[in-house]
Amino acid sequence: MSTTVERGAVPAAAPTEHDEAASASPKRRRWPWVVAAVVVIAGGTAAVIAAGNGGAANTETPAEVTNFAEAVVADLVEVESYDATLGTVAGDPVKSQLAGTVTSALDAGATAQAGDVIFTVDGDPVVLFYGETPAWRDLAPTDDASFLVNRLNGTVTDVVEAGTVLEEGDIAYWVNGEPVVVLYGDTPAYRTMLDARTDLEGDDILQLETYLDEAGYDDVGISVDGTFTNATASVVENWQEAIGATVDGVVGLGEVIFVDAPIEVRSVEVEVGDTINDGRAVFTIEGTTAMTGDDVEQLETNLAALGYDAEGSLVVDGTFDDATTEAIVAWQAARGVEADGIVELGEIVFVPAAIRVSDQLASPGTAVNPGVGVLAVSSADKVVTLNLPAEDQDLLEVGDGVVVELPDGTDVAATVTEVATVASVNQQGSAVFEITIVLDDPSTAAGLDEAPVDVEIVTDSVQDVLAVPVTALLALSEGGYAVEVETGTGTRLVAVDPGFYADGMVEVTSSELQPGDRVVVP
Repeated sequence: MSTTVERGAVPAAAPTEHDEAASASPKRRRWPWVVAAVVVIAGGTAAVIAAGNGGAANTETPAEVTNFAEAVVADLVEVESYDATLGTVAGDPVKSQLAGTVTSALDAGATAQAGDVIFTVDGDPVVLFYGETPAWRDLAPTDDASFLVNRLNGTVTDVVEAGTVLEEGDIAYWVNGEPVVVLYGDTPAYRTMLDARTDLEGDDILQLETYLDEAGYDDVGISVDGTFTNATASVVENWQEAIGATVDGVVGLGEVIFVDAPIEVRSVEVEVGDTINDGRAVFTIEGTTAMTGDDVEQLETNLAALGYDAEGSLVVDGTFDDATTEAIVAWQAARGVEADGIVELGEIVFVPAAIRVSDQLASPGTAVNPGVGVLAVSSADKVVTLNLPAEDQDLLEVGDGVVVELPDGTDVAATVTEVATVASVNQQGSAVFEITIVLDDPSTAAGLDEAPVDVEIVTDSVQDVLAVPVTALLALSEGGYAVEVETGTGTRLVAVDPGFYADGMVEVTSSELQPGDRVVVP
């Protein structure tokens, strides 16, 4: 029986399920790999396939056929290409948490990374740090700090500094020149204490008398019994004269503050010259419970990355300890600001990554309040945005590697960082899922913005298969395929079963073809 093979026809190979699905995808460009040459041996030259040899036959090779390629074991990869855009991603505006006037701000086009000052309010710098959790509170050694509240009306004429430890008998601040004194006691000061027509009695008076007696102001031998008598008033006068207060024997509401132990002034909320009223917070004072949280951990992470690690003792664990305070103090000192070990709300801004300023929302000279946007920003790194057709939604997951072809034809590696879970509709009315892709080496896209690129995605692959060039396939007239294999004296046809096509190669299965065999190619 004679078998004719034809050169020049395309084999009518049945497409795979993947090929059928891929042909329906919009905006898709395939690699040109599924084209097989057909060889016809005509003009009386025929190849005879001997019975019982599995469909293979010896044939005389024309002398002019000299091109060969080896059968190899290879990985074949199918790639599809999609239109995409290289640019930046807009982020939420950077807002001020301070009240005042913007005195400087980064210009549009500027970039900023962790540790950079991005704007100032009343001359106070606001620094960029990295973190997913926004800044929402003062970051300080304890999270149970409380306020020391004023009960007087008037003008602040003096006040102690942050960091001062106030013990019993110490003056905390002055209003209209009158000292406000810290005394110990569980009962707060809530009324004026004086020698009234009907003697006043109570725990507050007992606390006052106890201090006056123990501090040595009692020169008349008062009874420390919680009753404000004429003798008590006399001792109060001795004390008032000693501390520079108005000597009247009356302890007005707000002239003393009762606390249960020494207090450390964490921050001072007023300045000399401020007019204050009853209820105004004067100090933030220390608590005893260490502050913890994601925001603390972000602060520690940034300080350590900037080199402020308390000489190696800082542990990034989200717990505000002595090493955290030491690192903050070193960072503040390096910036030339008050080194109090406390990061007050508004002094830093947490953002996920480096930013690029796209616009000034509040230019220098603009008055702002907490919550007002100062800078419109986008990501500093270039990202690729791909609108993936909904029918191809399953092709990509976060972490997948892809290849991005830049406008100059350069192929660069990239990684999928975000896959939208909700479809949107593009201008053509088709459902798409937005995919965000980051270049592994951002420097390869320097100078590019809003540039068209192609994203090449591996859609299918096989590993370690025997493969030959597609052009080596011969379509047999009675059906099936063969390749022409070099022998010691010429060539012979070997029947093969084609499989996966990719990148000009085709997977073949045959018991008579081995890796390293040479096959004829045009």
